[in-house]
Parts: sequence; structure tokens; C-alpha cells
Amino acid sequence: MKSLLGESRYTAVRDVFKSGAASSIGEGRKSAGRLTGDVRSTREPWKEVSASTYRWVRPSEVQKAMPPLEEDPTLAPKAPETDPVEEDKRPLLCEKFLVQDQLKIDYVDKSGNATRRSIRVEEVYAYDDGVFVLRAWCVLRKGYRTFVSSRIQGCRDALSRETIFDLLSRLKKRASLDPGNVAQEILDDMTMEIDLAIYSLTNYWNSGITKRVVSGKKKNALVDWVLQQSKAKSLLGSLDADKHIEVEDLVRQSIADRKVTHSSYDTCARLMRRPIRPGGGDHYEVRRQDLIVFVEEALQGKAAKGTAVTRLNEDLLDPSFRIGRKEDPNQSTKEIQQVKKDSRKAERNYKSKRKSEVISKQYRRYERGEPARLLTIEVALRNLQKCLEDERLLFGKDEFEECVMKEVEFAFSERELKQAGEMFRKRCGAGLSTAYCSFGLRKKNRSWFTDSTGKSWLNLMTRSSSPSIIR
Repeated sequence: MKSLLGESRYTAVRDVFKSGAASSIGEGRKSAGRLTGDVRSTREPWKEVSASTYRWVRPSEVQKAMPPLEEDPTLAPKAPETDPVEEDKRPLLCEKFLVQDQLKIDYVDKSGNATRRSIRVEEVYAYDDGVFVLRAWCVLRKGYRTFVSSRIQGCRDALSRETIFDLLSRLKKRASLDPGNVAQEILDDMTMEIDLAIYSLTNYWNSGITKRVVSGKKKNALVDWVLQQSKAKSLLGSLDADKHIEVEDLVRQSIADRKVTHSSYDTCARLMRRPIRPGGGDHYEVRRQDLIVFVEEALQGKAAKGTAVTRLNEDLLDPSFRIGRKEDPNQSTKEIQQVKKDSRKAERNYKSKRKSEVISKQYRRYERGEPARLLTIEVALRNLQKCLEDERLLFGKDEFEECVMKEVEFAFSERELKQAGEMFRKRCGAGLSTAYCSFGLRKKNRSWFTDSTGKSWLNLMTRSSSPSIIR
């Protein structure tokens, strides 16, 4: 080397290597391929510790290099942190699932303010475009907040402090073990039968909307019948005994809380009614017969059995019966006002609690009866049935969903919409997802798809029978 480089140059190179500068030069070259600690990142081997830390370390040394995770209570804004323009650009339809997880996140709000949060995730709204939104209890603000995945700059497990690089996969894995999701899947699959059954078992009291809830022996009979369906048994069979009991309790509580309006009964009856033209594809034949037999057995020995069963037979089996009957708009208005009143009461109930686990339980109960979601399900089902009857089997998905949301919006005042904020749109999206499921539309069957021009379509020709009726 000395003979090739010469004495002076050889001495300079030797001194550089002895000082260790070459090592730092090599490290600098490797850092060109560095990767942030963002939840969307999956590549190796260089990771950034957090959004506000610019030390580049090996994966094995990430935990040692992490800074203390302390929140600054002066940084979290009181105003909503989501961007309304960004929300409107996002698709309306979303899959909602429940999950319990405690995280530490570095979050940038719509104004560009960066904060570090301790959150307890309660719900996830996952969109077809890959974006997902967390609905979580924020320790910093001591209230529920929404966090958009695209704004989460870094994420760690709140207990182990381990960096999380694929947050959605983690949440979905945990959600699959959440009894609340299993219970919701069972209830969504039986939405129409449950509403029809509750109304049939209680309507003969003729005491108005506030009495159309099921209780006592009839409630227990309905819960047992729902849990005996094929899909319910399949879902419950994969759970441990303790979670099996928890799912049953959640289904029981949800059915006890359910208040069925006359308009929602009519919507479900129209959907499950025998078609006028034979041979047109009857997806609900077995489900209708099962429902009628259940109501007849549940009212055994009751004087009102004949009235309830006769009405159900006429509404479901006689395609010409009650066709053309006009709905009373005043009655519908009274019904939705009562649902809103019940929802406000449930909201006050969870907000008045102090223990986090009690708040969580009551919040989930409140969400099940949230009027925007319930009304979206009813409106979407009614319009899907109308499209089917008019033989409009292929139509624009985005246009259909926006029309449904506009109709739902009409039932709320400006003050109510402002108070609901961005959650109104999310609840409408979750309601649409439930309606599609109840109507027999499935994403895996390409019931909705995007063509080569980027336009989204709904295809009613892919409508399938519910798995719960497969014998």
C-alpha cells in the first residue's frame, strides 16, 4: 500500500482508519436506506425510534434508544382533530369492528400539531382504500377521540413499549378474539329476523313504540333461537367457554335493548316477503318459515298467538297483501324522535361513569342503539329492495350511498349533525355495511367493485343466501 500510495498519502489514510472515522462514514451510507417507525413500515434493517427522534439504530437496539413516553397535557387541542375535507374524500362504506388495545402513538392532527398520546382503542373503522380510523379513549383529553391511520407517525404497545409496525394486522388479530365482534356478527346476520320477531311478540300490546321491546321468557326464547342458527353455532364453536358465555350475554343484552319501530318492521317485512313472480329467486324461503314457527312456539298458550301469527303470515307469505299501503310520515317522525331520546339517555349514562372499564361497556351499549346507524340500516335496506323490485341490478355504489346518507341526514337537525361531528359519517358507513350483509351482498362475491375507469358499482345479481339458513 505504501509503495502504491506514497508515504504521505499512506500515512493520511492510516490515521483516518485509526481514528474510527471510516466506521462512521460506513454508518452514514447505511442510513440512506433508513426507515421510519411509522405503522405502515415493514422493511429492515434501519428504523427511526419515533417521529421526533432522529437517532438511527439497529432493530435489536430500538428499545434501548426509545425516549421516555410522557405526554404534555398542554399540546392536545380541544377542537376536533380530523379534517372535514379529508373525511368527505374518504369512501362512505366502512367495516366496523370492536377491539380492546392500549397504545402509545405519535399523532399529527389536521393543523400539523404533533402530540404523543396514550389511548385505549375501542372501535376500528376500516375503509376499502386501506385507511382505517381508530375510535379510542384518549388519556390526554380524558374523552373519546378519532385517530386516522395516515396521521399516526409512530406506535408502541403501551405496556411492553415495543414498536408496532403493522397496526391494522395487530388490531384485526385481537378483534378476532373479541366477544363483542362475534356477538355483533351474529346480530348483523339476523338483523331482519330479530326485528320481525320482537315486533310480532310485542305488537299486540298496542302500547306504542316505548313498549316494543322484548323481555322475560319471550326474550330468552328469542336469544336461544338466534344462538341456535348455523352461523352462530359455527362462530361460538371456535371460542373458549368463558368467551362463549360473554358472547351469549352480549347478544342477550343487545336484544333486550332493541326497540323496533313500525317503519323498521315494515322495511324488514318487505325484504323478506315472498316474491310476486314465482321462479324469480327466493332467498328467504327457509328463513321465513323458521321465523313463523319460532313466533308460533314462543307465543304458545297466549291469547294473542293467533293475531300475531296471522299478521306475520300475511306480511311474509302473501305478496299482494298491504302492497301500496302508504306510510304515515308523522308516525315515522315520532318513532325516530323516540330513538334519539333513548340514545341521548344512553350517552349521558356512559359519560357519567368514572371507571374506564364501566365507561367502555356502557359506550359499546350506547353505540348499538345509535340512531344514525340504525336509521341508515333501515333506509339502505328499503332502497336496496326497491332497486331489486324495479330490476335495477347494477348501479353506482357511491351515488347510492350518498343518497342513503342524505335521506338519513334529513331526519337530524343541524345542531344534532354538528354535535355528532365526523362520527355521523362513520356510523352511516357502518350501517351500510350491516345493511349489505343482511341483504346478502358480500365483498368476496364482488357485490361491489371498481371498474377500469375508477367508478364503483353495486351488483345485486351477486346476492347470496345467508349462511345461517344452510342446513
